[in-house]
Amino acid sequence: MHNRERGFTLVETLVSMAVLTMGIIPALALSNNAVSVAFVIRDDLIAAGLAQEGIEVVQAIRDDNWLNNRPFDTGLSDGDYQLEWDSTSLSTFSGGPLKVDNGLYNYSSGTASPFTRDIIITKVNDGELKVVSRITWQTRTNDAKTTSAEEHLFNWK
Repeated sequence: MHNRERGFTLVETLVSMAVLTMGIIPALALSNNAVSVAFVIRDDLIAAGLAQEGIEVVQAIRDDNWLNNRPFDTGLSDGDYQLEWDSTSLSTFSGGPLKVDNGLYNYSSGTASPFTRDIIITKVNDGELKVVSRITWQTRTNDAKTTSAEEHLFNWK
């Protein structure tokens, strides 16, 4: 008498491989989507940080004006500007991308990033400036994205 339960037949092996494959493919697709979402979130966070940094640098220039007994809006006239994290003055916006060098974003050295930063200053009245820091970048799928931060600086001193 033969024992028919000695091992898997070729058909049973193919069926089990098909079932296993149908389970693995969705898991791989899910992990691929998770990686894509992680890149989107990373870029959104970098853009938000760069926008906030732009506002803070303009605030620092305003504060430096006060500390040196200058009018609060010295060097902060209406216009489109670019600046770096350590700027003490503003440059006319060129539209060029920010570069990243050792984790710091600047315009002078490093590898070009997908981000551009445009600082728009509007004088609302003699005692108020509206500052908008706008970040624009291309996503991995070549979609253009923009985020911005807005702050109103007052001459409260």
